[in-house]
Amino acid sequence: MSFSVLLFDDYSFREQLMPLTATRPTGNLRVGIFTIDQKWQAIFGVDVGYVTKDYLQEKFPLAVRSEGDVLVIDGSILPNAGLIGELGKLEVGQKLVSATGEWIAIRLSSVDDFDDGCLARALAVTSVQENQRLIYPEDIYLYNADQIVFDLAYIDSHVSAASDYINHSFVGSAFYIAESAVLGQCMLDSSKGPIYIGPDAVLEAGVVVYGPVSIGSGCRIKSGTVLYPNVSIGPYSTVCGEINNTVIWGNSAKGHLGYLGCAVLGEGCNIGAGSSNSNLRNDWKSVYLYDYSTKKMRDTRMQKCGLIMGDQVMLGINSKINTGTVIGVGCQIAMSNFIPKFVRDFSWLTDNGEERYILDRFLAMMQRKSVLKQELFTEEDEAVFSFLYQKGTRYN
Repeated sequence: MSFSVLLFDDYSFREQLMPLTATRPTGNLRVGIFTIDQKWQAIFGVDVGYVTKDYLQEKFPLAVRSEGDVLVIDGSILPNAGLIGELGKLEVGQKLVSATGEWIAIRLSSVDDFDDGCLARALAVTSVQENQRLIYPEDIYLYNADQIVFDLAYIDSHVSAASDYINHSFVGSAFYIAESAVLGQCMLDSSKGPIYIGPDAVLEAGVVVYGPVSIGSGCRIKSGTVLYPNVSIGPYSTVCGEINNTVIWGNSAKGHLGYLGCAVLGEGCNIGAGSSNSNLRNDWKSVYLYDYSTKKMRDTRMQKCGLIMGDQVMLGINSKINTGTVIGVGCQIAMSNFIPKFVRDFSWLTDNGEERYILDRFLAMMQRKSVLKQELFTEEDEAVFSFLYQKGTRYN
């Protein structure tokens, strides 16, 4: 294919998606099996670059081919079959817009042509698709089930049949199990949606899974886990307990019993043993979430919404998480009372009160963690967290 793909961070939306977009472009959020950039890479067979905030640009580079056109896509747009067809027909100098006029993509002869005036100059072509766009954090789990189904078309390594597993209980036939996955005696029910289990994932004995569910590569699903419909567990995560309507970006742990529902977790998080979140108010009123863009509580107009958690958050044992809680990046929380509905980035929160995590200690912790867990913590990662820490008042 003779064009490059760039995902543009629409700055009018990215603050509404905080704290999830504090450490990554919108196009690197996980919805379904893949992150958004992985989806476009699989669809078009090309590497994907980013146009994002300056402090993220080094970690997420503007990578384009030296020759050929450039297709710039709004990073908050989730792909579908009809949209892919429309993008393939887009010509240089044309932009694809929604029925209400919001731009979706633009095709240019060069990345240098992507400037403040390019959208105004481009000829508009109106999409006829019902396209899904991430506007708020809860959209991630609201669209997750659809995206699991969509992503399965781009899974390369298939997949064992249910008949390959003895002493298991399999209901339905929509199973996509990588050959290197290891399953104990499990119950998998795909009657209401597919179940994907990635390479080297381990499901211990006694695990129960109701699709649609995606379990990423290298995950460990511990005995006693029940995964209800609409769950995506990102790569190299460990989970246990009850999980429902939840997306975990990856490299995170909820390794013990407790409930997690209507939730989105970032990368590198740890939820202590016995912790649970609520996703329903006792008075059955709609749930409010803290909105970084307005610095106010926002009415989600939903009756169920649980936890939104940024990257590298650690919760102590028996943490009690209220309905509609937002926890910022890099927090350490260990308290016996309910966690506040909004916790600012880099908070050190206990029953004795709230302090700010000292940056040097946070970075030293990240280095130790990366060694012990064999995770990569790069200079680019350190620069991102340092920027967020120094500019904290701007984002909280």
